[in-house]
Parts: sequence; C-alpha cells; structure tokens
Amino acid sequence: MTKHVPLEKHPENPGRIKVLVDRLDKQGFRVEYVSRNVDVQEAQKIASRIHARGYIQYLEKLSRYNYSIVDEDTYLTIDSMELAYTTFQTSYELALSLNEPVFYVSRPPGHHAGRGGKAMRAPSQGFCLLNNAGATVLGFKDRGLTRIAIIDFDVHHGNGTMEIFYDEKILQVDLHQHPDTLYPYTGYPFEIGEGEGYGFKANLVFNPFTGDDVYLRVLSMVQELLEGFNPEALVVSAGFDGFLNDGLSDLRLTEASYEALGRLIRGLEAPTLIILEGGYSVGLTRGVESFLNGLTGREVNYAASKTLRATEVEEIVRINEKTILKIRKKAIG
Repeated sequence: MTKHVPLEKHPENPGRIKVLVDRLDKQGFRVEYVSRNVDVQEAQKIASRIHARGYIQYLEKLSRYNYSIVDEDTYLTIDSMELAYTTFQTSYELALSLNEPVFYVSRPPGHHAGRGGKAMRAPSQGFCLLNNAGATVLGFKDRGLTRIAIIDFDVHHGNGTMEIFYDEKILQVDLHQHPDTLYPYTGYPFEIGEGEGYGFKANLVFNPFTGDDVYLRVLSMVQELLEGFNPEALVVSAGFDGFLNDGLSDLRLTEASYEALGRLIRGLEAPTLIILEGGYSVGLTRGVESFLNGLTGREVNYAASKTLRATEVEEIVRINEKTILKIRKKAIG
C-alpha cells in the first residue's frame, strides 16, 4: 500500500493504512497481508461494467504522468492506477468466494466514484478513482446472488455507489451527515431510487454535532430493515470519519456507534465484504477497533456520546424513521 503517494499533505495517503494496521496488531486482531499482481486487462473489463469507458481511458491518460490532478480533491501518480485496479479487482474476486465477513483494508477509497467519475452533481471525486463497492456487487452477482444489500456508513454520502445502482433492486442504506452541511452535498432523504430501484435507496441524514444517542436509535431501525430484507450478500462501505475529532466532519460519534455497526453486520450472517472508505486520524484507531469488537463478538461496554443540540434529537430520529418506513414498505412489503 505504498503506492499512490501525494506530493503534498493530503488526508488520503499510505500512512492511513499503517496507523490502522498497527492498532489492530496491538489489539490482537489477525491481520493477513496479501501481495498480488493485478491483471490490468481483466480489471479494466470488470470496471467497464460500472464505469464509462471514456472515464477509465481518461484516468489511464492522466496516470502516464508522474503526478496529475483529477480535481481539487483527487490526485493521480504514475502508479495510482496499478493500485486502484488491484483494489478494485481484489474486491470483485473476494466477493466470488467469501462466506464470512472479511474486512478488506485497502486504498484508494471508491464510494464517490460514479459512472463517469463525479456523481450526482458532486463538485469532485473525493479522493476516489474506481468504485470498489461496485466491484463487490458485481462479484456477488456473478456468483449468482440476487438479494444484495449495501450499507455505507462513511460520514460522506456514497454518491458514486448510489448513482451506479440507483435504478436497481439493490437495497442501499447510506448513513451520512446532512448534505446541506458536508461534501458531496448529495443524498437527501427524498431520494429513494428510480425505476426498478424505486423504494430501495435509504438516505439517512444526521445534523452536525449528532452523537451516539441519536445514531444508535436510527441503527436499531436499520437493523430491523436489513433483517426484514434478509440479504444473500452484504457490501459495506466502512468509513470512520464520523468519529469525534477525526477531522473532516462535524458528527460526535464514538466507540458506541461503531461497535453497534459491527454487531449489526455480524447479526445478518451473510457473506459480507467490508471495504475501507474514509477515516483519517482517530477514526482509524478507536473507530476501527470498536467496529471490529462488535463484528467479532467481543464483550465491550462503551458510553454513548450526546447530541449537542438536544432540541434536534427527536427531529433527526423522525426524519430517518420516515425514510426507513418508506423503504420497508417497498423493499420488504
């Protein structure tokens, strides 16, 4: 993971992986290191199923230079595409065979990359090149699974993944800071899909300074929704940037929320690939550790943080409950 290195200070850099893995090693989690050579032609073939060919060719062109700027947030180096293809193809191939939850610690992230890069009117690609969650969905599909769910708990809306599958009967639950207040400024509650995908897209939003108290109440409803849907396979875009003071958002989530997310995923007992998205400081240590405590069933007790704007608590819960009820009625019946 030493490829794709920014020339200047940038939140998405190889050091993220070292920080995360060092913490897991210290806490006794088993970390398996995998080294592989990517089949570029095969990766391109798979990528063209969810990304426009012109977009892939554009990235290839930029990657011939030592350093390029895709947009104000997203950079490319001469080895970036090699890493992006490796992460993308590995996500696809893991989905073809895994039967238990696997947390794939990888970079660069992908959930902001839509069919042609920028997605759903976003101003940039938000550090993302190829959509790894999308590759995972393709892998599960090619395996013959049809009832697939995606849960994205990165604090930023997974607009790329949402755009790619917006008209498909794939249940997508995206928990993020309200789009009026945070990049990519997409993912409103009224956006619930179109065509065959109508009623299968849940955008759950949280105001700045929301704490565990509200998040946990919404998660209990998400759990009921996913259990009712009973997915044959689960794709998780795991972002830890909603953790208090991680640096790029205004939520006040702590270990209590991330442990609950891990428990929720564990309880679904479906083939699951968890792919790292955001997380840039404390989220990569305390957030990931607590998430894996929940995912592996470790007995822990975390105190829940409070929402600073107490008057907003019931309003936030009510907005998200309304969205979940709409989705439940359509996706489950």
